Amino acid sequence: MNRLSLLLLILAPVITACAPDTRMPESGYQWERRQERIEREWRDAQSKTQGAAPAAPTKTSTNGAPAPEDRF
Repeated sequence: MNRLSLLLLILAPVITACAPDTRMPESGYQWERRQERIEREWRDAQSKTQGAAPAAPTKTSTNGAPAPEDRF
């Protein structure tokens, strides 16, 4: 009995490590739906943190490089 319980204690983590992760989607459709949900939640979170005002454009020189005060 002692050997059996020792064997089970050793093998249990090995067996459970090979078990499939049921949290992840399995089909392509499920992956697409998951990605759409993540993107939608991200956009919702962004709109809540930014409010109604759009972000101000960054100052750049005429050639697209950062303005001189932003270079340092």
